[in-house]
Amino acid sequence: MQRTSTKAAAAAAARAKPAYSLEDQVGFLLRRAYQRASSNLIDRIGPYDLTTPQFATLARLYERGTLSQNLLGRLVAMEPANIRDVVLRLKKRRLVTTRRDPDDGRLILLSLTASGTSLVEELLPIEIECTARTLAKFNANEKTLLYDLLGRLADS
Repeated sequence: MQRTSTKAAAAAAARAKPAYSLEDQVGFLLRRAYQRASSNLIDRIGPYDLTTPQFATLARLYERGTLSQNLLGRLVAMEPANIRDVVLRLKKRRLVTTRRDPDDGRLILLSLTASGTSLVEELLPIEIECTARTLAKFNANEKTLLYDLLGRLADS
């Protein structure tokens, strides 16, 4: 008799729960997590008049050195039109320079200026602190797992 009532209770619970819940959607949760991480960074880099995509562009150039605009866009996960606009804004601020590739005139090469390098070096510790604040609720194993899962999801 107990078994029947347990099945009946489970069936009733299943009927009571909606088939769809926004909180169960991975895109929604990822967007909320991204918004939290971004707001931590934006709060700190806002006085530098940079957006998170602009910071990512500067940071990637700092990591890799001179890159073609096309490759840089792929490395910061931006569409060609978006990376072009970001580069134009950074160039206007004299944080990056552009030049044609001497071997392939179709390619635009980007490099940090001295001002760009100095700014990135000032902002990197701030970004590292923002990441630590975002992940503060996780222990070391959870952080490792989160990075692994997000990396696998991003690369799939």
